[in-house]
Amino acid sequence: MFRIGEFSRLAQVSASQLRNYDQLGLFIPEEVDPQTGYRLYSAEQLPQLNRIIALKEMGLSLAQIKRLVDEEISADELRGMLLMKKAQIEQTLHEEAARLRYIESRIEQINLKGNMENYDIVLKSVPAKNVLTVRSFFPMPQAVRHLLREMQQRLPAVAAKSTIGHLTAIMHSQPFTEENLDIELGFELKPPIDEALTVPLSDARALVVNKLPAEKHMLTVTRVGHPKTGHGSYSALGMWAQANGYRFEGPVREVFIHLELSRFHETVTEIQYPVQPIENPAKTA
Repeated sequence: MFRIGEFSRLAQVSASQLRNYDQLGLFIPEEVDPQTGYRLYSAEQLPQLNRIIALKEMGLSLAQIKRLVDEEISADELRGMLLMKKAQIEQTLHEEAARLRYIESRIEQINLKGNMENYDIVLKSVPAKNVLTVRSFFPMPQAVRHLLREMQQRLPAVAAKSTIGHLTAIMHSQPFTEENLDIELGFELKPPIDEALTVPLSDARALVVNKLPAEKHMLTVTRVGHPKTGHGSYSALGMWAQANGYRFEGPVREVFIHLELSRFHETVTEIQYPVQPIENPAKTA
């Protein structure tokens, strides 16, 4: 048997916590010395205390924990609860890391003060392209990722890999929004083209063959990083267009050169924005 100070060290739980748990009837000593009043604990009580600490770390109140302990929650049930909490924490950490990268990208834009040296902007012509796409409205960006996963699962069954090119997103939403996104999402197709190719998706949607028009003037820049940090690349395109007398014309395309959904921060994207020369920049200004 161990006195409270010894047991506290063994369990790595403060003595004040143990006294509080005892007063609440949540975790009581194995014995109490009738002469000294010292609380005495057994090593066999450590698993029970570990359950209490684990449930507390999950955010449950002591009253809720007491009910679960009194109902003798099984080890399997507790393990399942802890795994669920672990997944929630990991998701939170992932979201916070993405938010941190976004803040850092905004700070970088402030530091650049309009300098475009870090961006390799290219004006080029783009030929017409066959694409296998679906156009849909997405309430949030997460819905886009959900559809992309479904596309990646269903596509191999009906289309040869040799015919499938880069993932392409055509942003029809005007102006910019993060809700109710109007996006045409799909893949470039390499010849030979089966114009009857169709890939059924959920919610009565389907990928079908469409054609992207040729663009004589396409302003492009390659971005490396999470799509959410793309504002710097878009700003650079805007500064270049203004400085060189061009106006934007038509929806922007994002062509994903490299994309892993589990490693979004390593994404390589070519942003393609159709532009037209301004005939008389002075008048437009």
